[in-house]
Amino acid sequence: REDYYHAFLAGLLSGAGDSVRSNRETGSGRADIVLLDKRNRRAAVFEVKRSASDNDMARDAQAALRQIQDRGYGTDLEGYRDILSYGAAFCRKGVLIIA
Repeated sequence: REDYYHAFLAGLLSGAGDSVRSNRETGSGRADIVLLDKRNRRAAVFEVKRSASDNDMARDAQAALRQIQDRGYGTDLEGYRDILSYGAAFCRKGVLIIA
């Protein structure tokens, strides 16, 4: 299930910054995961897709990255000088993350 991937990725990132926010497909129009490094004023925005096959992962990761750009995810993060965007696609035990 897709929400397992969100929880897995959020768990991996939990030690990388001050705050990790997970949206887990609530349909609220926000990114799936936002990682905040308040001390260095950096943020990372992740959108996650589940792929039907390994061959679909590149396409789905690109679609996730486009979704961040098209919907303006991260534009509300005032005070952060660097905001990085990542599209992720999972298929079974495989993952592809692009920036």
